[in-house]
Amino acid sequence: MADKQVRLGFCDLAPDWDPEDNYFTRVLRQGGYTVTVCRSPEEHPDFVISCGFGRAYLDYGCCRIQFSGEDSWPDLNVFDYSMGFPLLEYGDRYLRLPLYAMRDSWAPALIKHTLPDEDFLARKKFCNFVVSNDFSAERNAFFEALSAKRRVDSGGSYKNNMGGPVPDKLAFQKQYKFSIAYENSRDPGYCTEKIVDAFAAGTVPIYWGDPCIKEEFNPESFVCADDYPDNDALIDAIQAIDKDDALYLRYCRAPILTPGCRAERYTDGKACFAFLDAIFAKGPEGAICRNRSCWGGIYENDLRYYRDLAEEAKRPKGLLARLGLRR
Repeated sequence: MADKQVRLGFCDLAPDWDPEDNYFTRVLRQGGYTVTVCRSPEEHPDFVISCGFGRAYLDYGCCRIQFSGEDSWPDLNVFDYSMGFPLLEYGDRYLRLPLYAMRDSWAPALIKHTLPDEDFLARKKFCNFVVSNDFSAERNAFFEALSAKRRVDSGGSYKNNMGGPVPDKLAFQKQYKFSIAYENSRDPGYCTEKIVDAFAAGTVPIYWGDPCIKEEFNPESFVCADDYPDNDALIDAIQAIDKDDALYLRYCRAPILTPGCRAERYTDGKACFAFLDAIFAKGPEGAICRNRSCWGGIYENDLRYYRDLAEEAKRPKGLLARLGLRR
């Protein structure tokens, strides 16, 4: 395979994101690219990928590629291309790339149904819950409702009852028959790592969020909250599965993919590679297609103004200001 070269910048990264070694650099290098990572606009990348945690992308004049792992829509006014959750098509400028496909848990999730029955039946703990925030009222309410009937072990920082957050989510979940896998919010296509992490641990996910989830994954492999009129009915169904080994094993043995399901596209990095490769093939100038008209300039200037205003508010002021006094 012929070696290809790309100067690629990354910005607006999550704290645990490594610019040198991440899903995108691995996909590109596996596809034959030599990737030179640029860490600032001054290093003059040909393309930059922004991951949504800030607005540093406004400082890059090169081709901008957006990636969002949150429930947000692409902004193709300020980005040339975008990747994210929404179920939409926009020519060659958008790729649906759900976060779960980028997780280390994706590979074991794909084969969880091949585990021996003994592995599933050996689990004596009922249900786990690993959440770091209280953003979802639906999730909070279900946790409280299920906890009122049976103990639910909460290993995250929210409602923790395990003596502190667990250090290894997957190892923690592997002890349980069920995992609460509720999203932060509800939008078509917004399906994160939560259900996939539960699959990877060999538990039966209890899922709420993406209303199209049954088009993403095999509905026989998880319990879907949308199938029940309320939490009481959902809890009755979960307890019935818990008491019936044959019914429980039916969920465990079900593969998470079925022919034609949406997640089939993400079993490898080919879709992402093809998307980025087509962008890079246009060249640094030819790939730029964002709005650069008068309106585009006004919109960008407004975003830059409010970004700078927010940054200024974070800066420490003079001594009097720090003491809460005024001149």
